[in-house]
Amino acid sequence: DFLPFVCDGCSGTFCLQHRSRDAHGCSEVNIRNSSVKPDQHRSYPCSYKDCNGKELLPVLCPYCKKHFCLRHRHQSDHECEKLDTPKPRMAATQQLVQHIIGKYRGIYSKKSDEEKSKKRKGAKNSETAAKVALMKLKMHACGDKSLPQVRHVCF
Repeated sequence: DFLPFVCDGCSGTFCLQHRSRDAHGCSEVNIRNSSVKPDQHRSYPCSYKDCNGKELLPVLCPYCKKHFCLRHRHQSDHECEKLDTPKPRMAATQQLVQHIIGKYRGIYSKKSDEEKSKKRKGAKNSETAAKVALMKLKMHACGDKSLPQVRHVCF
């Protein structure tokens, strides 16, 4: 033949009439048919308690190395035993920021009757004062001295 066909199963060369596996009795066709069943799919059951969810692809938690469904794939969703807890230093910082914002809101909440008629302006000044105070705090922040300077991240 002008165009020989190579079988991808047995690597034999065949003509147009005998190019299919069934036509030339390919030995590889029987092996493939017996090993792969078309209705057979592997599923990965969710490891979360009382969840019957399954996924066709593995959704593996990188921390505890267990399989989960898409609903429970995050550490906080499946109560991962290796879940990172927030550092107490961040909690103290958040409390300080809330204190500053609350202090400036408290100052501007004590308005006279004349200022209460200008609600929008007073609320705007209160928010601006809180932002300015927060900016001043960030300006003088020095961070944790035990961390190298390249590891500092400012938000």
